[in-house]
Amino acid sequence: MPKYNLVADVGATNARFALTQVDLPDLQNIMVLPCADYPSLEAAVSAYLASTKAAGLISKACIAIAGTVHLPQFSLANNHWHVNKEKVNETLGIHALWVNDFTAQAWAMSKITTKDLLLVKQGQAVSQGNRLVMGPGTGIGVAGLIAHDSGWLPVMGEGGHVGFAPTNKLQLQVLEYMWREYEHVSTERLLSGSGMMDLYRAVAHIKSMEPSLSHPADILQQAQLVSPDELAYQTLCIFCEMLGNAVANEALAFGAVGGVYLTGGILPRMQKFLLSSGFIQSFTNKGRTSAYLQQIPIYLCIAEQPGLQGAVIALVNESRRHNVTA
Repeated sequence: MPKYNLVADVGATNARFALTQVDLPDLQNIMVLPCADYPSLEAAVSAYLASTKAAGLISKACIAIAGTVHLPQFSLANNHWHVNKEKVNETLGIHALWVNDFTAQAWAMSKITTKDLLLVKQGQAVSQGNRLVMGPGTGIGVAGLIAHDSGWLPVMGEGGHVGFAPTNKLQLQVLEYMWREYEHVSTERLLSGSGMMDLYRAVAHIKSMEPSLSHPADILQQAQLVSPDELAYQTLCIFCEMLGNAVANEALAFGAVGGVYLTGGILPRMQKFLLSSGFIQSFTNKGRTSAYLQQIPIYLCIAEQPGLQGAVIALVNESRRHNVTA
């Protein structure tokens, strides 16, 4: 019987799985399972293995997940799963490689081709300069790519949980509104799928408008109509301006002269809106460092499964590391 490698990209909303043949990178049997449909990660893994008839045939596995993967057990910030790594390993029948989901996104951006990128902002990238990988999905992820020997090394943190920094009076009013409910208002509290409804309600309160939408997908859809819902449109405009500033902050922190790569589930669904928004102006509006930021190009990843591709690359790099140290 053939052996397979399994890769998974687990977020708060969906768990994506795929198989690859040993030593071949092409993804097979891609499946997206809604997290809400399963009581645990091991249940979702078991369902995937059963559907592909790959149980007992897994040689290696990499699980990229939006959690604190250095711990043996952890809870996800934006869904009900409590992950016990040993139980998942038992379901797989092997010890998996566990990486943060944005580590996988960063790995994917180290190999990304131009056909899977949309130019958001022109610039002059330094060929071996640090890169920033950042993007909103259910939460918001942040990672760096640092040139290392002849390749790249992902640097992972929790940049989505830094404090939100307003840049004008309206954004300050949003922050003050959010302080009513949260002691700490992070970037993720506003610039994510889970935070978009809070931003929508904050804008409605500040502008004395009546909110009528109840899901982030509705805001995205209604804001982009030919005759858009006015509150949804204003919310998405503010979202883009806030995001530009947040991305600039992280680009400065990482020294991302090699470029910024935007990923995540939200931005590919609003490409034209992003390009015509105040995102770029907000990104470069940084006083003494504006000229520095103006030189940095920004790309939007439009690849279908970058998280799974990144997990494949993580497995390859882990195997190489073990071969070198063996």
